[in-house]
Amino acid sequence: MITRESTSTLTCTPLARTFGAEVHGVDFSKPVSKETAAEIRDACNKYGVLVFRGANLNNEQQIEFTANFGEMYDVKAHMKAGRRMRFPHQPEIFDVSNLDENGNVLTELEPARVGANKGNCLWHADMAYNPRRAHYSILRAVELPPKGTGGATQYLDSRAAYDDLSEEMRRRIDSLVCNNSLYHNRKLAAPDTFADFEPSDLPMARHKLAQMHEESGRMNLYITTYAHHFDGETIGQSRPLVNELLDHVSQEKYLLTVEWENNGDMVMWDNTAVLHRATPGGAYTTKYKRDMRRTSTKDSSSYGWGVDPNATWEAGLRTTKE
Repeated sequence: MITRESTSTLTCTPLARTFGAEVHGVDFSKPVSKETAAEIRDACNKYGVLVFRGANLNNEQQIEFTANFGEMYDVKAHMKAGRRMRFPHQPEIFDVSNLDENGNVLTELEPARVGANKGNCLWHADMAYNPRRAHYSILRAVELPPKGTGGATQYLDSRAAYDDLSEEMRRRIDSLVCNNSLYHNRKLAAPDTFADFEPSDLPMARHKLAQMHEESGRMNLYITTYAHHFDGETIGQSRPLVNELLDHVSQEKYLLTVEWENNGDMVMWDNTAVLHRATPGGAYTTKYKRDMRRTSTKDSSSYGWGVDPNATWEAGLRTTKE
């Protein structure tokens, strides 16, 4: 039975068996106080995914809200690689819509962007392909496609998935380090579009597979479709275990589907506790606008920089195409 839990200002209604909550009680018409931001952080650490209906923020307000939770990511590396952005003057805004830089719906004539969006339909954690990964992400719906044409966002409880691993599997993965590549994910999603991209030609972000989620004291299974291989193994040697773990974490019992109800809805999640993806195959894809804008913070935990704390590169993007 779903129960309601209250703090001094927030009410959280759980959405799934082990994680996710819809949050009420935040007045987004004015800047969020430090006290309320701390309660939101605590709720996100507990539930992994928070849904705010009708937040109705603009770009500036979303950036201001996100800054409560840490140093923010920007898209400058993507712009340097040739990606044209709709909001170059606001590099904190990640354009994860199906729109080009002029606000027009993407078509199959733009295979790189369409292929990248297909990669977003595979399970991932934001910026796991960077040495310094993302912590919190905040996604806002500006313009949704017609109801019934798709566009839901799905999440997986990777902490609960770790909890359910056998002791034998926990021992097996305890010391493993994933080498993560953005282009590995893109090639999995759109092999023809990214046929000439070789992930091993670019640096890969190295993050432990099993790690402590420090805010909750729980272990987390940090496996994503960016995982190319494990340290000391080839991609062929690593693939069976990578696939086994992805199959494990993507079971129905760990799944939460968030339907976007109205323009202005917003979702916040913890990339170090959950995985997510855009739902594939929506009828809206090349027909209707789905204007979604994301902001993210950098992870400042002891796992934030993975196993390469002195790395200086970001994104590992080719500069000829994106």
